[in-house]
Amino acid sequence: MMLWMVALAAVATAAERAEDFPAALEKAKKGGQDVAVLFHGSDWCQAGKKYADHWKAEGFPAAAGDELLILDIDRKESPDAADEKLAKRNEACVVKPRSLPAIALFDREGRLVALREGTPELDTLGKPEQVIQKAVELRKKRDDLWKKAEGARGPQRAGMLAAGLDLLGLDTGPKNAYQPVVKQMQEADPEDRSGGIARYTFPGRKLLDDAVDQGKAGKFKEADEEIGGWLKKPQLSKAQRQEALAARFALYQRWPEKKTELPALLKEINKLDPKSDLGEAANSYLAILAKEK
Repeated sequence: MMLWMVALAAVATAAERAEDFPAALEKAKKGGQDVAVLFHGSDWCQAGKKYADHWKAEGFPAAAGDELLILDIDRKESPDAADEKLAKRNEACVVKPRSLPAIALFDREGRLVALREGTPELDTLGKPEQVIQKAVELRKKRDDLWKKAEGARGPQRAGMLAAGLDLLGLDTGPKNAYQPVVKQMQEADPEDRSGGIARYTFPGRKLLDDAVDQGKAGKFKEADEEIGGWLKKPQLSKAQRQEALAARFALYQRWPEKKTELPALLKEINKLDPKSDLGEAANSYLAILAKEK
């Protein structure tokens, strides 16, 4: 009798497999589960084979944890007709990892919580179930902050909402899934006294594109004022500050009176994060300018 009860408890706390992403999402919205997805390519990605074998093993659902739906998305290079039909249904998943294998966790609303890509990153995080469990813990911490935010007002509420987003490090997420959270922040703290709204409304690459367009139209001062306004916000991340400085660099390239300031801008971009793409690009451009002298 005791063995039967133990076995029943094990079944009750095991994750449940889903056939495809739409089915998983539909079930998650009704049952409140998180959705864990393994992305791999069984007919070409050898690095993903050990993850896929582990993921598909009989004991994996119990190891993965409860209140969880698990799914594998096999991105084959040579799919048969059935594979193509399944792949078509899985196009509903907005996440398209750049490196396989990859493991993603989505909350019950279908919003991305965490994405871990490539064997170098995955291998540092442990077994697939450990990757999932760490992501679930992240989602719980996010939800705890947002729960506390329900009882707060003004900048305090906005700050807690922003802190929940900060934990994820996903900006507003694929398809701007977290934009409603940013809207709540703006409604609670329209003057951004919390400082969190700036990070989630920063225009990114659009700031550079607008600077180029305004520069071509000769609206140098207007563009520089807009860029300067963003650079005055201390809450921007290093990457965002680099983007704003890159926009100013693109503007100053077209502004004859400001061309002498280009090296200083490049040095500032590089100093913020020398190992980032923009940091390395700035350093390379500095070398080119030095040769031109």
